[in-house]
Amino acid sequence: MKKTLFLIAFAFNLILVYGQNPDTTYWKTGGVTSMTFSQTQYKYWSAGGENSAAFTGIANLKANYLKDKISWKNTLDLGYGLQKSMNAPFRKTDDKIDFASKFGYKAVNKFYYSGLINFKTQFTEGYEYLDNGDSNLVSGFMAPGYLLYSVGIDYLPNEDFSIYTSPLTGKTTFVMNDYLSNIGAYGVDTGKTVRYEFGAYVKAELNKKITDNLTINTKVGLFSNYLKDPQNIDVNFDLLASLKVTKFITVNFTTQMIYDHDILVLVNSDTGYQGRRLQIKEIVGIGIAFNF
Repeated sequence: MKKTLFLIAFAFNLILVYGQNPDTTYWKTGGVTSMTFSQTQYKYWSAGGENSAAFTGIANLKANYLKDKISWKNTLDLGYGLQKSMNAPFRKTDDKIDFASKFGYKAVNKFYYSGLINFKTQFTEGYEYLDNGDSNLVSGFMAPGYLLYSVGIDYLPNEDFSIYTSPLTGKTTFVMNDYLSNIGAYGVDTGKTVRYEFGAYVKAELNKKITDNLTINTKVGLFSNYLKDPQNIDVNFDLLASLKVTKFITVNFTTQMIYDHDILVLVNSDTGYQGRRLQIKEIVGIGIAFNF
């Protein structure tokens, strides 16, 4: 884990150093940050209802460099949300850390020899809430954590779109929580904290300003493990659509879909049955946003 955090810190330091170069012609930086608040309160309300409050914050940042034969793309996606209802404790509605850095050297035309590092985890512990009011710990910081590292070919037809293909990709899954590692969560062997995979990886990205008020950021990653069941493809899809209403008010729609054959989710809380399913998360929010 220390090596992973060191790599991220090292990449950010490089971005800061080179980003301060007086010649900013070749750097393009920007992103969107948003904070959404909501509150519902009832008093003597005949139709009934439950008092609640919610907060969601997101940040989608980028720093890209393109000059001559060098291409370097960096993205950082952060998200966190909480909801409080009546006397129930705070419950998490969103939690995301996703950093990617891709460095390329031009081969021919719009193709680049490239290397990619992608790190994913979350900030705090996550729980699965049962119908009877109980809860089970299902995740935490670095439980899981994912580090993907690869070399391959990147196709860059324009500054908004890219397709990265790698036949040589390593994927490390971390479960740095004793309880979760002891039950073999997220595909690690029971009692282990790390799982290694080696396979092929494809990633497509689109970051485009559709109109003056609408921006789309989306990416999909596909991974096949050569070492075990290569026919089972891991899928990770992200979408952020940001619609600017006024200078500081924005409507954000985020969705994430994950399928991983090694991850079992609770399908029936009554029987405790767990199975493999497409995981879907959607968040719609209206709040204060800053685009830059």
